[in-house]
Amino acid sequence: MSENPKSISDKVSYRDSRRAAARILSPGKKHGLRRFISFIIVGALVLYVWNALFGSFPPEQRAVLFLFLLAVGLWITEAVPAFAVGLLIMGYLVFVLGTTLIHPEPWDVDKYLNTWSSPVIWLMLGGFFMAEGLSRTGLDRQLFALAIRPAGTRPANVLLAVMLTSAVASMFISNTSTTVLMIGAVIPLVRQLGNSEPFAKALMIAIPLAASVGGMGTIIGSAPNAIAAGVAAEFGQGIDFIEWMMLGVPVAIGLVITAWVFLLRLHPASMDSFSLDFSRMEEPELPGKRDRVIVAVLSITTVAMWMTTPLHGIHVAAISLIPIVGLTMTQVLGAADVRGLPWDTLMLVAGGLSLGAAVVDTGLADRMASSLEFLTVLDLDVLVFGALALVTVTLSNFMSNTATVSLVLPVSVALMPGRELETCLIIGLSGSCALLLPVSTPPNAVAYSTGEIQTRDLRPGGILIGLLGPAVIIAWVLLISSFVN
Repeated sequence: MSENPKSISDKVSYRDSRRAAARILSPGKKHGLRRFISFIIVGALVLYVWNALFGSFPPEQRAVLFLFLLAVGLWITEAVPAFAVGLLIMGYLVFVLGTTLIHPEPWDVDKYLNTWSSPVIWLMLGGFFMAEGLSRTGLDRQLFALAIRPAGTRPANVLLAVMLTSAVASMFISNTSTTVLMIGAVIPLVRQLGNSEPFAKALMIAIPLAASVGGMGTIIGSAPNAIAAGVAAEFGQGIDFIEWMMLGVPVAIGLVITAWVFLLRLHPASMDSFSLDFSRMEEPELPGKRDRVIVAVLSITTVAMWMTTPLHGIHVAAISLIPIVGLTMTQVLGAADVRGLPWDTLMLVAGGLSLGAAVVDTGLADRMASSLEFLTVLDLDVLVFGALALVTVTLSNFMSNTATVSLVLPVSVALMPGRELETCLIIGLSGSCALLLPVSTPPNAVAYSTGEIQTRDLRPGGILIGLLGPAVIIAWVLLISSFVN
């Protein structure tokens, strides 16, 4: 398990799913027989459940319930790639609801296809282009080195600087890419110090933890955030870029600082000084000054306009066109760079939005929520939010957090009528709290694949964020909501 982090970055750049983590840990393994058997088992179980409910559900609910259960099974077992399930969802809805197969009059299925043009898709795509430009020109490495330098050589300061830098970077670029770059900088010193230095282990745990939690900070920081923002918009409660940051950034920074204190006590440094040197990293051949200037100007302009949306009123999706158009028209990014973007993530998000819309439109969400009404018996919304958040975190430890939020959110908003925005925020942010296992998130997999930490080393931080994260998220969201209302 001693793979070069640089080579890992060539395999996965922006993907935020369990499947990506598995590819890092077991590169080249196809597991074809396992996937085929899983597909057969999932199909058989879904058909059994569907037949058992044949007479108690109207045809449109039965059809969408079949799709819902099939998506759950395929996403959990990964019998097929997660993005393929997203495409299956859209095709199935068009075929079943958009034809006379189950209804004499076909439904209008445009909305299930138009998720491709959803503002959150364009927002994520703009983030992908910007992240690719920063990576290709090496500006991301320069920014990381600049952010770490003021920390000096005291271990506690270095650890805090590394964690804050990882968290802030993950708000705008891939948490996986952030982890690869940061681990690439620390791994020479970690291996030089060996297993006898507890602080080395603290660094290896802190980087993926901070990179994952940092994704809470912006809508583009994590795919679940984008799905949550999209669902909220469907209920007429849209949230813009800066409003999300006002909620997500304090939670992310608060959890990072808490984890910093926790790791210092769990793995106290036995050394007086520690310094990182980004110049040790092996860098690819970088383009000239012209490309770096273009990327810097476009990135600063894009982020600044995203953060000042209330002032100028330009939609965040329109602002996302700045890096998309600018980097391609100036040829900073060529056809090969564009083909290498994580289009599969967009397919997964678009499919998740389509599934959520169908579950709500057919009344299936209300029906499923009615079976969970026992949670509301005590009339304490905070307990309902807590239960839903813990379900989200638990599932996200074993399957894609994007897929988890796609499944949990439609039922959750139906269970909490009138509080759709708070529900979307809590579920979306909780999707970034799953850090228990190496396969829970790609940053964990990157750190684990170096061979410097074991699964047991990830558990304390995973338990801390998995339990404390939802509690902090719920408290902060409800506090802000009470002030707004």
